[in-house]
Amino acid sequence: MYLKILHSRSMKIAFIYDVLYPETIGGVEKRIFEIGTRLAERGHEIHLFPMLTGTGMNILIRDGLIIHPVCRPMGLYTGGRRSVIQALWYSLHLFPTLLSVKVDIIDCQNFPYFPVLVSRLIGFLKKERCVITWHEAWGAYWYQYLGLAGIFGRVTEKIALLLSGSAIAVSHHTADRMRDEGYHGIPEIIPNGITLHEIERIPPDEKTTDIIFIGRFIPEKHPELVVEAVRILKEEIPGLTCTMIGDGPMMTRIVEMINDFGLSETIHLPGFVSDYQMVIRKMKAGRVFVLPSEREGFGIVCVEAMACGLPIVTAQYPLNAALDHVLPGCGYCARPSADDIACGIRTFLTQPPDKTSLEEYVVRHDWDQITSSLEDIYYQLLGEKFGNQKI
Repeated sequence: MYLKILHSRSMKIAFIYDVLYPETIGGVEKRIFEIGTRLAERGHEIHLFPMLTGTGMNILIRDGLIIHPVCRPMGLYTGGRRSVIQALWYSLHLFPTLLSVKVDIIDCQNFPYFPVLVSRLIGFLKKERCVITWHEAWGAYWYQYLGLAGIFGRVTEKIALLLSGSAIAVSHHTADRMRDEGYHGIPEIIPNGITLHEIERIPPDEKTTDIIFIGRFIPEKHPELVVEAVRILKEEIPGLTCTMIGDGPMMTRIVEMINDFGLSETIHLPGFVSDYQMVIRKMKAGRVFVLPSEREGFGIVCVEAMACGLPIVTAQYPLNAALDHVLPGCGYCARPSADDIACGIRTFLTQPPDKTSLEEYVVRHDWDQITSSLEDIYYQLLGEKFGNQKI
């Protein structure tokens, strides 16, 4: 817990991450956008440092955010994995750019690790407070991700943890993983969020569905387990329907499974849906949300589903932070098997979730409330510099 801070001064805040929303759409860049724009509306000066093209490397002001293009973009992934060359390229160009900008506090996102070193060094040289926001801590998963080369990833992660004197974690799951990997502090928990009033005003889609999955069609998300669970349930629930929103390298396999199981009339594949309101409409037209992912840094889509009134079924994997969102009467932690996932779905197709618990939970994840919590933490870190009073 942190103490409430009485303050009146505006802050200059730098968010360090290599990509920018909405040029890319991911959880980290969306978090920075939502929090950053709200802080800017409150009178703070917000600086972003992404890779960017087509600007002549000129400083931009957009949505109240001051954007400093660090370098031309490089591909984030090589062979389906995060590129080490890209992370080094960005970090080398970040140093002179960040060095030239005067701020009060630097908030560096932990991944892809190398910018943590740059941010801490700049903070030391310029006597600016630096906090590291951790979205995931992989630990031994590095060996699964890279094989023997994973030792370098794990060592780099441990160095980043050692450099994270002041840290924020986006979930209790991530905070626990940080401590397991050697972090000796107590990170503040500032979760990801949703724009609750926007979700509340969106009507449901006219076409209803029993089961809904939203995510990339990649091995880590295990969309195949959803298809297999539907196959099991189809035998006992006539007229069962399922919608799987997303695209990715596993799409061909999923289509083949659906055809082989004779589920083409049961499972609908609309592909990737870029319209956020349409995604919410489809969730509101569903009954159970399923995410059998083995790795989630937070699982914001689960909170969005809960805000739409849906119970969630997710899978018991060590790196699945979406497990934090499973509440009694509102969700099911399944073993990573089609049979148990089907069991969880069956539970909530036969009984409604606890609506009161859902509503109380999602209110705590509204971006306005999250921004206020983070703002107070920044003031606490700045301490005497801003002459804050604690109550």
